Amino acid sequence: MGFFEDHMLRLYPSLFHIPITLAILVVSVSLYRLYFHPLAHIPGPPFACVSSLFLYAICYLGVEGRVLLYYHEKYCVSVLRIAPDAVSLSGDDTLHQVYVAGGGLPKDARYQNFRVEGHDTIFSALDQDYRNERAKAVLPLFAPSRIQNAYDSDEVTASLVRKFIARLQEERASPNSKVDILDLSSRLSIDFLTAYLFHQPYGGLDEPTQHQTSSPKAPSPPLKWANKLSATPFVLSIVSFSRFSLLPNWAFNAIFSSLVARVLSNDEVSTSMRTVSRYADAVLGADENGQGGRSRETYQSRLLAAGITREETLVQCKAVMFAGADSTAVMLATILFHLVRRPEARARLRAEIAENETAGGDPQALPYLRAVVREGLRLGMANPARLTRIFLPPGTKVGAAAYVFHHNRSVFPQPFAFQPERWLPSPEDSPSDVEARRVREQTAFPFGLGSRACLGRNLASFQLHVAVKEVVASGVLEGSRTCADRIELIEWFNAEIKGHELEIQWN
Repeated sequence: MGFFEDHMLRLYPSLFHIPITLAILVVSVSLYRLYFHPLAHIPGPPFACVSSLFLYAICYLGVEGRVLLYYHEKYCVSVLRIAPDAVSLSGDDTLHQVYVAGGGLPKDARYQNFRVEGHDTIFSALDQDYRNERAKAVLPLFAPSRIQNAYDSDEVTASLVRKFIARLQEERASPNSKVDILDLSSRLSIDFLTAYLFHQPYGGLDEPTQHQTSSPKAPSPPLKWANKLSATPFVLSIVSFSRFSLLPNWAFNAIFSSLVARVLSNDEVSTSMRTVSRYADAVLGADENGQGGRSRETYQSRLLAAGITREETLVQCKAVMFAGADSTAVMLATILFHLVRRPEARARLRAEIAENETAGGDPQALPYLRAVVREGLRLGMANPARLTRIFLPPGTKVGAAAYVFHHNRSVFPQPFAFQPERWLPSPEDSPSDVEARRVREQTAFPFGLGSRACLGRNLASFQLHVAVKEVVASGVLEGSRTCADRIELIEWFNAEIKGHELEIQWN
């Protein structure tokens, strides 16, 4: 027997022990997590209790909300274990404790995966002082009375809504044309937000679109996002990265580093990012050169006045453009989609608007309009996935998913149906009806909860009410139908409509 054979015989026993050792280790860890871990008493699917791979997978696939809802209903629990160190909540009594009481529980490290160009944003910051300094500087801009007054006195934002309706009417006038209401909603949302916050509209509603027809001979655009809002590839590249957001920071950074070059190699994405960067840079330049009008009242000038560097201010501007424009667009398109499919709801809303056409004032004061928007927010959801927090000292990650709460059958009967009436009080309401409505109001949180709720929620809500009111009052939706029977929502951290397209067509 030669040296090689002798050496291998000595090595074989060691090699044989490796899989046995690994098997013992895996079994031991699994048994500990199932039966002896501090969270072992909380019900949940065993495979999820053993490994975080389950949670990573449903996050990546964009089905987190619906899967968690299934297991909450299967186990009949309001606290569900979904990973070795994570739980999902579905009871409205837990929301206050997690997100409101004492300023809410701190955000977990997951939010560092949402940094933009190496900077923390108001949304992603874990350091409360860091976040407060920036939020305090811009918070006055989001006061409801200020938003209403700006709309009433500033022709720019009001003209954008009229331009949005004109685009719809233009499409309606063309026989058998289709219009992507998600794309048009994205254009309005980014223009409305930038006109109000930066005093300089992005210009999405002025960008051209290709006139689409139902003819099978119509040529398809050579590029995926040809004739769509120029900022869309920029927005969707950020949205898509959120599918990895539950990974540990080191794993996310490794994936991000490997994928970012591939993403930027796409001409449409790189062009979109340059376009957004040029716009943000021009906005800051206008203020710095004294061309920004009431410069102290802009988002960027308030940040600069608070001592935030120009580099970071650019990032904060891009972040608010992304956060506000995309989420608001998805919710506006969702509302319009359901109003097209429910002509009786559209007729009721149009009658309410006509009865109050001389009243003026805040559109959010119209009861049925408010109910329509609220129902759209319930189904649209800016963030359908869990808003995770860290529970100290054990270090458990806790979170409530809007998707789970907004589709709770005991709170919202027929949860997938668009029923604005569920939000309206009635003279015939019994005490139980009043209590049920109170629970509904406490259960829905389309913009988050507590001190870390969406900073721009008042601006988004106002835009939705104004846009829906004016669109319905114009009658432009009459005779229209949707090109799909339902909205297919992707439940990444930011809600996304599958294909980023939602078409309607006129008869």
